[in-house]
Amino acid sequence: MAKVPPIEQTYFYAVSPSRVFAALTEPAQLTKWFAHKAVVAPEKGGAYRLSWRGGYTMRGKVRAFDPPKKLHVDWVDRFAGKKTFVTQARFTLERKGRGTILSLTHRGFKSGKQWVALYGGIQSGWAYYLTNLRSVLEHGVDLRTDLDALG
Repeated sequence: MAKVPPIEQTYFYAVSPSRVFAALTEPAQLTKWFAHKAVVAPEKGGAYRLSWRGGYTMRGKVRAFDPPKKLHVDWVDRFAGKKTFVTQARFTLERKGRGTILSLTHRGFKSGKQWVALYGGIQSGWAYYLTNLRSVLEHGVDLRTDLDALG
């Protein structure tokens, strides 16, 4: 069976690493660019719950928490409310001039039809939301609309 490569994406934000880290971990910040509702225990081993307007809810654990440098979480997805898929999202932040480089590595994917669909959805989802994060942090504008499936 072929090994599935991780999703890797890198973004530059013209704000401090502490502001980016807060946006990734504080419920009041997460709801400005990502989920509709968020509950986070900001510590290694802490639980989180994210909910979107479309009715989708995700729960997981924080695996690494090192502000403002590193956040690793279990990413638990479900297809049609049945089969569970567990992957890992890892965010690392590095100061670059007056801004921050955020590197995302999302790994743990397997092969198979449902895994391929999940991989594509997660890859495009991160691009959508992490671009929205830039808009929110740098311009105060949330690009999501009520017509977005998970906005």
